[in-house]
Amino acid sequence: MTARIAIVTPYWQEPRAVLENCLASVAAQSVACDHLLVADGAAQDWLDGAGVRHLRLDRNHADHGNVARAMGALLAAGEGYDAIAFLDADNRIDPDHVALCLAAAGEQDSAPDVVVARRRIELPCGTPVTVSEEPGLIDTNCLFLLPGAYPVIARWALIPGPLAAIGDRVFHAALVSAGCRMVHTARASVTYVSRWVVHYAASGSAVPADAQSLDFDSIAGWVAALSPDERRALERRVGARITLA
Repeated sequence: MTARIAIVTPYWQEPRAVLENCLASVAAQSVACDHLLVADGAAQDWLDGAGVRHLRLDRNHADHGNVARAMGALLAAGEGYDAIAFLDADNRIDPDHVALCLAAAGEQDSAPDVVVARRRIELPCGTPVTVSEEPGLIDTNCLFLLPGAYPVIARWALIPGPLAAIGDRVFHAALVSAGCRMVHTARASVTYVSRWVVHYAASGSAVPADAQSLDFDSIAGWVAALSPDERRALERRVGARITLA
């Protein structure tokens, strides 16, 4: 029986050309899959005729797509998809991305709960960036969830605003805390288009005024200001211990 695969893409105000590149990379997969676009407010009507499933949330949640991503993935899980992958609107996947993830899962003696794809990083101009991945960081675009991980999906929607920027780290911690078994693909199949200051700097490129940066000090300060009871409630909510070194 052919596996049913869903790829979930939250979007907000990305230009049509950016979304079209994202859609094209999913449509080109060697293994057929369904593409779920979730509008986090600011829905673009042309997507209704683009051969994808188009879900509309009535407002923007300003949380890096966490709520929209969770809603799309929960829908796919509830509809019985065999695997759920993720692709942010400004990124793309190689034509064999889904095939590589399925192969990595199939090579195991027992079914894993998560396949972690490998990624390459490039700037919007196409300049490649060579950096080591941070410990504890599995980029959202690299996640390929199998049914054993589905109970964790809702955690994305429960990440509070002050932690939204590190939602991928929090979700990874929740997967680990839930005991999800993870395997990795052999080579990169995800192209992550970065606008982060750290990646411009690593490539030796000029940093544009609109480059993104992560304010870990503010995040750590917010966590440190929580009372013990608030900290415990937060960790129950997201399903993982929050440690910010």
